[in-house]
Amino acid sequence: MKARPNFLNSLRTSHLKGLGISNPPSAIMAQPNGSQRPMPGPPNTGNSNGQIALSKAGPSPAAGTEEVVWNEEHLEKAMARLKEMHIQLRNLRTCIPRLLEPLSSGKQPPPEALFREFSESTRTASEEVRKFQELMRDGETIKVLEQARKSRMENPNGIKPWRAMDHAHWLERDT
Repeated sequence: MKARPNFLNSLRTSHLKGLGISNPPSAIMAQPNGSQRPMPGPPNTGNSNGQIALSKAGPSPAAGTEEVVWNEEHLEKAMARLKEMHIQLRNLRTCIPRLLEPLSSGKQPPPEALFREFSESTRTASEEVRKFQELMRDGETIKVLEQARKSRMENPNGIKPWRAMDHAHWLERDT
C-alpha cells in the first residue's frame, strides 16, 4: 500500500497556514519504506552543535486587528447561537396567534379577565420580540453572520439554497 505524503504535507501546510504561519519550517518526514525526505518549505539552518534553528514565520497581521481563529470549538458555539436564533424566530411565527388567542376563544370571559389575559399575552409577546432583537444585535451574532458572509464570498461553490421544512427536532435546545 502506497502512502500519501502529498496529502500529509498539504494537511500540515494548511493547518499551519490556518494558525497564521504562512511559511512553515521544513522538516524531515519519515517514509513508509524507512527512508526520509525533506518536507517542502524554507530550509532549516543548523549550528555547529547540530541543533536546528527553525526559520521564523512571516510578519504577524497588523497590530491592533484581532482576527478570530474559527476552530471547531468556535464553530460549534456559532452553530449553537444560530440554532437558538432559529428557535426564537420560529417561535415568533406563532406570536400573533398566541397574542389574539384570548380574544378569539369561543366562550366570552368577563371583560376584566379578558383584559388580564390579553395583557399577559402582550407582555409575553413583547418579551419574546425583545429577546430576539437582543440576540440579533449582539456583537457575537454579528461576528458569526459576518464570518458566514465572508466564507460564502471566498468559497461560493456547492452552497445550495436552504429550503425550510418542518423537522421534529428543530425546536429542541441542546442541553
